[in-house]
Parts: sequence; C-alpha cells; structure tokens
Amino acid sequence: MADDKLDKIKKQRDRFLAFSFATSDLLIEVAEDGTIAYALGAARSLVGINDKSLIGIRWLDMFSPNDRTTLSSMKERARMAQRCGPVLVTLEETIGGGHQALLSAIRMPDSDKFYLSIGFSNVLMSKHAEEVKFYEDRELLDKESFLAAAKEALDLAKSLGQDLDMTLLDIANIGEVRGRIGDEQWNQFRDAMTSLLSSKSVDGQAAAEIADGRYSVIHDKAINADMLRGEIERLAKENDPTGTGFTVESKTVSADLSTLSDRETTKALIYTINEFERKGTSLSIETLNSGFKAYVSVNAQKISQFKTMVEQLAFDLHFQPIVDLKTGDAVHFEMLSRFRDNTPTQEWIVFGEDIGMAADFDIAVCERAINYLLYKSSGRRTKFAVNLSGQSIQNEQFFKTLHAKLMMNKTLSDRLMFEITESTTIQDLDMVNHFVKILQDDGFKVCLDDFGAGSASFQYLHRIHVDYVKIDGQYTKKILNSERDAIMVKNLSQMCRDLEIKVIAEMIETQDQADKVRSLGIGYGQGYLFSKPMPKPEYTNWMQAETT
Repeated sequence: MADDKLDKIKKQRDRFLAFSFATSDLLIEVAEDGTIAYALGAARSLVGINDKSLIGIRWLDMFSPNDRTTLSSMKERARMAQRCGPVLVTLEETIGGGHQALLSAIRMPDSDKFYLSIGFSNVLMSKHAEEVKFYEDRELLDKESFLAAAKEALDLAKSLGQDLDMTLLDIANIGEVRGRIGDEQWNQFRDAMTSLLSSKSVDGQAAAEIADGRYSVIHDKAINADMLRGEIERLAKENDPTGTGFTVESKTVSADLSTLSDRETTKALIYTINEFERKGTSLSIETLNSGFKAYVSVNAQKISQFKTMVEQLAFDLHFQPIVDLKTGDAVHFEMLSRFRDNTPTQEWIVFGEDIGMAADFDIAVCERAINYLLYKSSGRRTKFAVNLSGQSIQNEQFFKTLHAKLMMNKTLSDRLMFEITESTTIQDLDMVNHFVKILQDDGFKVCLDDFGAGSASFQYLHRIHVDYVKIDGQYTKKILNSERDAIMVKNLSQMCRDLEIKVIAEMIETQDQADKVRSLGIGYGQGYLFSKPMPKPEYTNWMQAETT
C-alpha cells in the first residue's frame, strides 16, 4: 500500500514536471532573502547555464542591469496565486551570455518564496512577449494617448468589479534640475524612470508625461505611492553627479469607479489631468468622483445657461428628409435641434448628457415636436422623427412623462416616430425594449440609430424590437472603396429585411453612394445629396431636385 502511494506521488511529480517543461527550460525558486534556493532545468545545453551553479546567488544578478528595476518591481507587486508576466528579459552576460528569455513568475499562497519559469529560444513565446509589449521599446505616453489608455484600463477594471488608482508625480524646478545634472544624466534618469513607471502601470503602458516634469500612472491599489515616489528619488540620487538628487511630489487619486458612469469617468479623468497639468500635485482632487463634482462646479454657469435654454425652449427645429431611394419622395423628416446661441448642437447635447439633463432636453424637444405637428404642419399628414438619447430612454421617469404627453395626443401616432440615438450607452436592454413595446402598442414607430456591424448592434437588434434601423454613416462613406464594408452592409440589410425591419442609410453625399446603397438592398437614404437640415420641411421629389 505504501509503495503504491509513493508510486502515485512520483507519477504526480513527474506529471507536474512534464507540464512545467512543456513551456519552460528553467525553473527557479527564490528565497525570501532574494537568493536562489533551487533551480532545475535543461538550460545548460541551450545557453550554457548550469542550474546547480545558480543556487545561492541573488536572483536579480541573473539578468541584465537594465531589467533589474522592472523585475524587482514585478516581484514587489506580485499577488498571491496570480501569474506575473510573461516578460521578455536579457540574461546577464557572464551568466547567460546575454541571451534573451521569456520569464513568468508566481508567488504561492502561504509562502514567502517567489517562483520563476524561464523559456529560451522559443519563437512563439518571444513573439507573444513582443505582442504584449511588456518590456521592449517602452516610452511614456503623451497626454492624449494617456487619457485613451487610462480610460481603457478603467473600463476593463470596472467590468471586472475592480478599482484602480492614479498617481501623479511632479518634479519641482525641472529646468534647474536638468541643467544641474546635465543632459546625459537626465536622459539616463528619465529612461530608468520610464521603465519604473511602466512596470508599475496596470498594463505596462498606462504611464505618461503630462507636462515637463509632471508624470501620471494608472496602477492597481497594491502599489504604494509613497514607495513609488521613494524609488524615483533613489533613481534621482543615483543619476545626480553630486548624489544630492531632487524632490518628487506625489498625489494619488482613487478611481472610485463604482460611483461614476462611463461618461462621467471620462469627464472626470480629463478634468483631473488638465488640473494636474496646470497646478501640479497641489490640485484638490482626491477621487475621480470629486473630480467630476469639480468639473460640474466649474461649469455651473454653463449648466444654468443650459437649464434656462431647455426651460424656455430656446432652440429651433430643423428638418432633414429621409428619402425613398426608388421614388425620390420623402417618407418622413428627422427633426433636429438648433440652439439660438449658435453653439454647435452636438456640443450642448453632449454637455446635457454629462450633467444628467439629457432627459430634460429630450422632453423639451418632444414638446416642440408635438406643438409643430398640431399647429404648424399646414394640415399635411407628413411623418416626423424625434431623437431620444440612450440615456433618456433608460430613465423611467422620463418615459412616464413622455408617455403621458403622447396619450394626450394619440392622433399623432401615425405621424410621429422616435429615433434612439447613442445606443451604445444603453445598459438595460430589457427595460428599453419594454418602453419600445409600449410605444409601438400605442401606434408609434421606433428607429435604432447609429447601427453598425459589431456584435453589440446584433445584440441590440435581438433584444430591442424596432421598426427601423439607421446604418451608421461611416459604412456609407466606405462602401464604394471597401468590398468588405459593402458585404457587411448587404448582410445587415438582408437580415433586417428578414426581420421586416426597414433600413435607412445616413450620410449619403453622392449619387454613386445612393446607387450603391440601393444595390445593397437598402430602401431609404438620408444625407446632403438630398438636402441639408432646413428651417422648414420642403415637400419635393429629391431625386428630381438633384437632377435639376
């Protein structure tokens, strides 16, 4: 029995070793004091390393000096039972002959030891390391690139139910510092700091130079900002010929993602970074939530102006026809708002969404539209479409208010339809579909705007049962020069026909585009080829008008 148990243990050991060496050439156990306690592998035949000779040396001494800061940081921030890497590293010349290797590591539960898995001469593994760009050619991002990378990292963290921090670092008197230590030493310091900040960042890339001497990095909450500042000050001393170094100020802003919508997060991030660029670490923002509140506070006058315009209906309606591509007749007109202060409409609409007033504005537009149909449409039976933002249509109070107004004007159901815009902001598809169904039951048609070829659009179409879809103008612009886009639009059109959903192509600007769209099976079009938005609807045959 004992022999069977021992045999089973040996087989299990051999199996684990086989799995390990299927992807690695060298396995290393690092003790708590940073020395190598155990090494096993076939690295000698590949790069000349005798695994037994490694025992007792400092593990960082195995690698190029250029890699040691990165690897030390990786070990410091390693979480229990979570793999670090892969990282493309270079072995120290006297130990590994300068060979490159792919390193992964893990810290196991209930142990202070650190375990390394190192692979050599594996083309696929090296290619993978280049793709993840964890190490090679690191550069600090500029402000705009950082904002995009930070938003992507924050979105991913939020989707995983996690939170992140953003640390801001400010080197005071940067011009004096650079002049004192000289360009060569400054460049060495900056390279080392770039490696350090990148290694601390959540994805190896979300680190940036926002302004001269001002840096930012998005990282997980396990990173200690004071220690990070201390490491930078240590690098400063190492690269200062006098050994004096220089002071680095830091401030950490908590993302606090659970309290903000995606749009609010974006606005708060931009505002916070702009404040840091202007004020350095003296800014008074502690979380992105407080950053958004500060953004709202700074825009208080603009908010008051927007509220007044909405309350006083200080905007006009313009009309753009949706044309039957066979007959040239307008099947309906889209009602578009134009503010009387001459500010671009989209700017005000986005601002309204940012401050949570999209629903107020949409109700005001609906009131203007209903008034127009009742009193200003010259007795015609023409149909009109009003836009509802994705933010508004998810607001239950908004829908109750809208529905009450529609029920007082039931006779308009065959003349008034609704376009749901900014559909990518919709989170509760079932709620929106419920509202759409109520509108349809009362006789109002519904269109889904900005429809694309992505999987999200198909999900919306599956979950929200609309009467029309309007294909995003980016596809209309590409179909003449991209067979791929043309095929995608054709397939979308066929799918909608099968579902008895009418299709509108927007941003048609040339007759060639109109002809191509029609050949792909799309029945309706909208764009400057037919007409720009006008102060009042013009009832004409738009194909004949274009010909003349």
